[in-house]
Amino acid sequence: MKKWVPFASKLGELSDFIQQKADSQKARWGLYFYAALESIIIPIPTDPLLATCVYAAPKRWWQLAIWTAIYSVIGGLVGWSIGWFMGDFVSFILTNDTIPFLTAEKFATVSAEFTQHGLLIVLLGAFTPLPFKLVTVTAGLFQFSIFPFLIASMFGRVVRFLLVAGLIRYHRDPKILVLISCLIGIALTLSYIIMGR
Repeated sequence: MKKWVPFASKLGELSDFIQQKADSQKARWGLYFYAALESIIIPIPTDPLLATCVYAAPKRWWQLAIWTAIYSVIGGLVGWSIGWFMGDFVSFILTNDTIPFLTAEKFATVSAEFTQHGLLIVLLGAFTPLPFKLVTVTAGLFQFSIFPFLIASMFGRVVRFLLVAGLIRYHRDPKILVLISCLIGIALTLSYIIMGR
């Protein structure tokens, strides 16, 4: 665990505990807690811990994925709130020219771009390996609406964690792997078409 992360040693202990006791209820709660924190500050993705829990309890694969996604989005909501409340502080910095390369005009330009493409940015941040915490805080900072944020976050996180859990659960059944991959590809294509309008 990175030294600069707050409570890094405790988070490392939590990660070790989840890996050692992956089939227990306490490990699952640790996984969900970790997923929430990963959406706010932790730089290491939740996927390896989810994979460990699914490998230990393969029949629960979809429940583990769904609950991990729910807690990840709850953490994302906290990150969004942090960004939202930081907006006044950033405005203060911009009006006082505290940071030479960050001007009010540049901030307004980036904010307009986020308003126009925010749904796609949140969806990509929730699904891809991009640091989701950066997307959540940035969405709040640029005052991106909470309802579209929650929908895109939930969709992206559910699809991502179902993919990870499904791949672990059915790693020896190529037909199901192809089916899972096709369904995820269709879901992402449809979401891109719908959100691109």
